Amino acid sequence: MTCLKCSHKFHIFLSLLYSYSLVSIIVRPVRCRSHVPLSFTSSSIHNHFTSFSTKKLSSNGKIIGKDLHRDLRSRNYISPKSSVHGQGKVQPAFVSSRSTNLLTSIRGGSQALQAVSSETSTLTSDHEYNQTSVDIGSSPLSDLVALLQTNTTTGLSSEEATKRLKMYGANNLVTPKGKSLLDLILEQFDDRLVQILLAVAALSGIFSYFEMQAALLEGQSESILKSFVEPIVILSILILNATVGVWQGKSAEGSLEALKRLQPSLASVQRDGKWIENVDAKDLVPGDIISFRVGDKISADARILTLQSSSMSVDEGSLTGESVTVQKLQGDEGLCEPNSPVQDMKGVVFSGTMVTSGTGTAMVVRTGMNTEIGKIQQGVTDAKEDDHKTPLGIKLDEFGETLTSIIGVICVAVWIISIPKFSDPSFSSVFEGAIYYAKVSVALGVAAIPEGLPAVITLCLSLGTRRMAQRNVIVRKLPSVETLGCTSVICTDKTGTLTTNEMTAVSLVLLEKSNEVIEHSISGYSYSPRGHVVGISPGEEISKLPHGAVSDCAAVAALCNDARIIGHDLSGKKEKKAKGKITDAEKEYERVGEPTEAALCILSEKLGGLSHISEDETFPSKIASANVDKWRSSFPRSATLEFNRDRKSMSVLCRPASNMNGRNSNKIENRLLVKGAPSMLIQRCTHVKNRDGTVMKLTGELRRAILAKTSELATRPLRCLALAVRENAHLDRTLKSYAPNNEANGDGTVHKHPLLSDTSKYIDIESGLVLVGIVGIKDPARPEVAESIKDCSKAGIRVMMITGDARDTAIAIARDVNIFPPKDECDDNYLKAFEGREFFEKSYNDQLEILKDGNIVFCRAEPSDKQKLVKMLQSLHEISAMTGDGVNDAPALQQSDIGVAMGITGTEVSKEAADMILADDNFSTIVSAVEEGRCIYANMQAFICFLISCNIGEICAILLATIAGVPEPLTAMHLLWVNLVTDGPPATALGFNPPAPDLMEQSPRPSDEPIMTSWLLTRYCVTGLYVGIATVGIFIYHYLNMGLTFSQLSSWSKCGHLWTPSEPMLDCSELFTGDSRMLPQTLSLTTLVCMEMFKALSAVSVDNSIFVVGPQKNPWLILGVAVPMLLHLAVVYSDYLGIPGLGQSFGIVSLSSDDWINVLKWSAPILIVEEILKFIGRSIIKKKENRERKGCNNL
Repeated sequence: MTCLKCSHKFHIFLSLLYSYSLVSIIVRPVRCRSHVPLSFTSSSIHNHFTSFSTKKLSSNGKIIGKDLHRDLRSRNYISPKSSVHGQGKVQPAFVSSRSTNLLTSIRGGSQALQAVSSETSTLTSDHEYNQTSVDIGSSPLSDLVALLQTNTTTGLSSEEATKRLKMYGANNLVTPKGKSLLDLILEQFDDRLVQILLAVAALSGIFSYFEMQAALLEGQSESILKSFVEPIVILSILILNATVGVWQGKSAEGSLEALKRLQPSLASVQRDGKWIENVDAKDLVPGDIISFRVGDKISADARILTLQSSSMSVDEGSLTGESVTVQKLQGDEGLCEPNSPVQDMKGVVFSGTMVTSGTGTAMVVRTGMNTEIGKIQQGVTDAKEDDHKTPLGIKLDEFGETLTSIIGVICVAVWIISIPKFSDPSFSSVFEGAIYYAKVSVALGVAAIPEGLPAVITLCLSLGTRRMAQRNVIVRKLPSVETLGCTSVICTDKTGTLTTNEMTAVSLVLLEKSNEVIEHSISGYSYSPRGHVVGISPGEEISKLPHGAVSDCAAVAALCNDARIIGHDLSGKKEKKAKGKITDAEKEYERVGEPTEAALCILSEKLGGLSHISEDETFPSKIASANVDKWRSSFPRSATLEFNRDRKSMSVLCRPASNMNGRNSNKIENRLLVKGAPSMLIQRCTHVKNRDGTVMKLTGELRRAILAKTSELATRPLRCLALAVRENAHLDRTLKSYAPNNEANGDGTVHKHPLLSDTSKYIDIESGLVLVGIVGIKDPARPEVAESIKDCSKAGIRVMMITGDARDTAIAIARDVNIFPPKDECDDNYLKAFEGREFFEKSYNDQLEILKDGNIVFCRAEPSDKQKLVKMLQSLHEISAMTGDGVNDAPALQQSDIGVAMGITGTEVSKEAADMILADDNFSTIVSAVEEGRCIYANMQAFICFLISCNIGEICAILLATIAGVPEPLTAMHLLWVNLVTDGPPATALGFNPPAPDLMEQSPRPSDEPIMTSWLLTRYCVTGLYVGIATVGIFIYHYLNMGLTFSQLSSWSKCGHLWTPSEPMLDCSELFTGDSRMLPQTLSLTTLVCMEMFKALSAVSVDNSIFVVGPQKNPWLILGVAVPMLLHLAVVYSDYLGIPGLGQSFGIVSLSSDDWINVLKWSAPILIVEEILKFIGRSIIKKKENRERKGCNNL
């Protein structure tokens, strides 16, 4: 007892260890700082304790408890939060029964154990089970039961369940608090261009207020609407833009809500020894015992305890994206390797998945956010937080920053330059002069900002989504349309995207009489029965040789099968649909049942034989299952020997129909038809049937030849199925005559038959078989994909295939679709094909080096690997498009630059997380979308450059007028009119420009490439300079024609003081105000509008002459020019239209024919300037190409 007196804290800690030794718990995996799973055993703990004891025991046998605790904590045996008082949380490492010996090896330990054993129950009841660190798939069930301290026969008590609910929390997904409406609204103003517009609107409002006050003092009254028209228009634009942004932000929060909808609301749970139905699923806790049956959704991640049925399968497609159901096993039969992926955990059922067959019970091991679906939700949340702007958004932000600086400097400079003019006699005070020139500076700011740019970009992207919809692409997030234009890597699934996801029989192996193993290829595509087996006449051979191998192959394929093909007559519907718009619901042929069995149905149809439908029949509804239906009605099934993973085969007992060929039903006998894995089934075959119907003994030499052929098929790779029969003469007597409703067999039920009721005897029934053929099946590549990947190569886009298939299968498909070159050009060893674990075991730098270039295949990959790959590609500045369909693809879809969900096989969660959805699940559609994205970006670049070049012209006009000292030729209202009304429609129409012929032969646009290159900026500055000269020039020209000199005009504010008009009819008070001022301003505005319309007509091609690529190539552009021109004319001639106040509110008056001649004289030369600059641009591009060509030749 000396030890107890010396270290009470240490005794408590020993009691913890001892309590866990009593339940014999094997140490669970823990993780070290490098995040590498370490599996500690009791022996390793024993070594650590022994080494510790030799260091820490003093000469009198005393142990320093704090030191021991610190040492254990450093080795991750206890939680860092735990204390020597025993009140902490025990970490994943729990001590097994072997630890009892360990503790007694410590000097004086046996006495301590006896002293503290009475405290064990109290201490163990306070422990907290760590849901995240237990490997629920590889831990023995007994260990989990002991660790969870539950009773598998009575369940938890209600009191214990309540305690655990408080400890672990509710079993539901915690959705992070979304952005409030106010946050979303403020987010829309976190943009430099928008902030500039807000500042301009505020200044314009202030100046308008002072002007209105000054007018009231002078006895003039103006309406508030007229006084504040400029700020009102600007604010209206900003409010509209913010409304669209808030709506898009709200619609982007659906993925987390979709995840929550996957969780069931009710469960059946055992509490206090009684089963309770319809318990709220959120009340489940670790250790609860739940039951499930067909059609139930699993309520939490749980380890299967028992099965009340012979087998159980679960649809985990909502979690994994795989369409095939997963067979589950009870107890420790379902143990898997540590850290196995979800699909390999045969003994675990997962929250949100659906039971498709079987009933059983399970023990809850993870709840809420600790479940697999909870981890996915956390991944989606993290990806949302890691969201980033699109390349265009980044470039627009940079443009806004630059524009802010330029506008600020120019506006302040113009106002400072004008300071000497504040005291001009035309102003009543210096303050009035300062306000006037401040308004001129604001007008310059308005001129510099393309106010219509946000609206035009949104409209252009929206129009792009309509064109994409015609190509089976549904766009959920508008910015993703533009991002497609610079996509450099496409990461794609294999099944259903590169392939059809429709298993097809492509090879049939038969035996000829000369012991030859002959392969016959099978033509056709997908689930269509159109096609034939090469070398076999459809129907003819079966009619001539009803007992031959071909007939038996057709029989096994049709009868040993639960699938069915359904045909839809769509000829009338297709004509009404746009090209390429046939969706899954409108396919001609669809399957009901397993894909492999559906492929066998189609093989039976192609072999023909029983159906009397004419070969000319074209209606899918009649030919889809004609032969299979005839086989099944002629040879009804008596019993089914279900598939078993041990024997890897399935068989049926079938007998001819009683009315077939006038047979007596009492003399009809069953025949056994079998299909299964060749490696297992051929072992149970004793004979083979030749094509002509003769039966031969299966010799060792022939067996080796058949297995060699099977191995050769598997390397392509094909999924092989062996087809065999057992004639009634060799069947057991009770099986030969068995029928479901035959009174001689009692009630005829399978479970009462001595052989059929015992599944362990199925392998004996399926022995002594006659092999009739081998079928090679594959999920074929979509025929259009290979060409699309060639287009990707031409466009400089790399393709990465990510699949869960084996390496050989993945490489074979990659070769079929041109991701990898043919085998004769490149050996498999030199290809970039990696298994998921193999790749991520490499160093990070090696991983990045691999990802830098070339097409890559990742096989045996887990969906979680996708998000890792996306992050790595983004670190390499790649723009990636990622496809996905399962719930666990959602984080990767959210993380990627372009998330692409599958419209047919995709889950709701994946669609909500994606940027766009493929209506046909086809890879070629992605390539079409990339082409459309490139075209949209090129058109966006065209109208952005058009708008900016127009604004450069307006800036030049204001600057030139300020420098020259003449009155401003354009008011802020005029500039708003130009930017919004006359520039907007032509800019939008440029979004309809046709794609360049070599668009998909250009390399992906670098994400950091500026919207305007240095040459384009220079070019538009030259163009803008002419626009400014012409706009100010016609204004000055008008006053010169009135008899004023340029010097008089440049000192216009001193009229009446320093100079007076030479014409007696002219008066200083009217010369620069009223209609006399409105006419030259109208001339300037109209000249500016005409020049911008001419520039728009010339902008169909950036570099080609208007005479080569004219506006007729884009009819929408002609309309986009005509409409604003008509609107401008309506304002100019509003007096004649009966709206006299309209022109006055804009400061515009009517023009005469002579005025229009002058307008054309000043505006038309812009076309000549544009053509000269285009010629120079073409010369620059040609010289650059020649330099690059010479560089390539030198290399």
